[in-house]
Amino acid sequence: MINPKRVKPENMKTRTQRTEKITIDEMPKRPVYVFRDEREQTKFCLSLRSWIRSSMEYKDYIQFLKNTMDWRRCAILKNAINANGRRYTIEIHHEPFTLFDIIDTVVRKMIAEDIPIEPLCVAEKVMELHYDGKVGLINLTKTQHELVGNGQIFIPLQFIYHDYYAFYDEYKDVMSDAIKEKIKIKTEMSLRCDQIQSNVLTPEFVAMDVDGFEFPEVPEEWGKLLEEVEIK
Repeated sequence: MINPKRVKPENMKTRTQRTEKITIDEMPKRPVYVFRDEREQTKFCLSLRSWIRSSMEYKDYIQFLKNTMDWRRCAILKNAINANGRRYTIEIHHEPFTLFDIIDTVVRKMIAEDIPIEPLCVAEKVMELHYDGKVGLINLTKTQHELVGNGQIFIPLQFIYHDYYAFYDEYKDVMSDAIKEKIKIKTEMSLRCDQIQSNVLTPEFVAMDVDGFEFPEVPEEWGKLLEEVEIK
């Protein structure tokens, strides 16, 4: 075995060096998507939705909301808070536009403006809308979030945070008919809820037939209308 201490510098061989000039005619390009039909576009948006949710930018944004806007508390169940030793899971719900709706609409606008559909570019624009406060959000417990997603709870638009209308105003010309119809229904439902709340301030006493009394129920047509326009 050679002892490095006994090797004299004059006996060591030096490597010859040479410089190769390389010319790059074309830089690597990001993948560009061209959709053949609505099904391919939907598949792309669903895949990108999962990507965005797992991104550091999205996680940092959600953490920012919880830390600075007291979004560790459920907007519906005020006593459900993830603090002071309590371990309620508080999640952020997109409303009235789902995260899929936002991605799909951004993609449609890029197509309309003949902009190449690159996943990273779409994701950056979606997150830009979040940070600009143009995405409607509300903080809910995990259970409430599931109930809203299943259509068992309706949240009136007047209780949604951030300027979601700015997003609608900017992208309404390229939104799908299904999303437009869903927003129309939710707006009408919200106005009806507002009317119900206003009536509570001016109560009216009504004589009731006890034998025929029934508990109030949420109108079935509300859920049915939303199911008809929901994007799968």
